[in-house]
This record gives sequence, structure tokens and C-alpha cells, in this order.
Amino acid sequence: MPNITNYKEFRRSVVEPDFQDFMANRDDVRKAWHCAGSLFHLADWVYGAHKAAIDTKFTFIDDRGITRPVSRIEEFATSLGKAHADFQLMRGIANSAKHFVLRPTPPGRVSPPGMPTHAANTYVSDGGFQAGAFSSAFQVAEVRLQGHGVEFAGLAQSVSDMWDRLFASEGW
Repeated sequence: MPNITNYKEFRRSVVEPDFQDFMANRDDVRKAWHCAGSLFHLADWVYGAHKAAIDTKFTFIDDRGITRPVSRIEEFATSLGKAHADFQLMRGIANSAKHFVLRPTPPGRVSPPGMPTHAANTYVSDGGFQAGAFSSAFQVAEVRLQGHGVEFAGLAQSVSDMWDRLFASEGW
């Protein structure tokens, strides 16, 4: 593997393989956590490459509820989470896998329903019966979020699509 020195290489060599590995193994929590970390931390790489443009264009809501321009990576992530709630959920999953128990969401930052609070919020469902090919039924196990039963695969696809739209709209 070549050195990863920019967000394009990070996306190609880490984010996309983690995403594909999980999508091929939707019942693997470890792969879900790797995918979550990669999709979330792509923001760090993008911010490092486009800080001046991001600081000029993106805003976030601070702890007092005041809209401010972005000036740090955490604020860029908050801005993305405000614009795309699934990114905020992905942030929670990535951080819960890393920290086990998360600190409460700061005042002013809105968390979508189902926001993880600890690592156990991401789990493998025991499956269930779903209609398959030729009207037969088969058991499906998948990684989900507790609380609202959000399927991780759909969430990962949504955040991947968010990145695609952002790269296209910003010309990155």
C-alpha cells in the first residue's frame, strides 16, 4: 500500500475498502466500526486539505446556539452533522467504538434520534425472517443501532453518498 498523504488517497485506500468490506459482511460489528471510523474521519483529511475554503463557507451552531463560521475540524464535523443527520449518527458510532462511553452531547449541538451513547448501542441483530428469492424465507443478521433500530448498512450508504455529493458540489 502506498503512503497515504492526502484525503483522496485516504478515501481510496481506507474509506472505500472499509465500506466495501462492511457491505459484504453486514453482520460484522468490527467491520461496521471500521467503516464508521473511516467515513467519519474522512472529515479530518478533507478539512486539512481545504481549511481556507471550508472556514469561509461552512458554519456551525456553538454551545450557546449562535451560528458561527467553522475554524476547527470539530466544527466542520458539527457543520456536516447539522446538514446531514446521518453523518452525526456516524460520528457517534465512530466515537463510541473508540471511547466505549461517550460524553453527553454539548449544548447547542442537536443529535438525531438514536444517537449512540456507548459502544453497546451498535450490535448485531439476531436476524429475522425476510422474504428472499423465490418467495422463500431466510434469516438475516445485520448490524443495527439500538433505540430506533437503524440498520448500519443504510446509514453507511447515506454517509458515503453525502461525501460523493459534497465532493461534487465543492469540486474536490
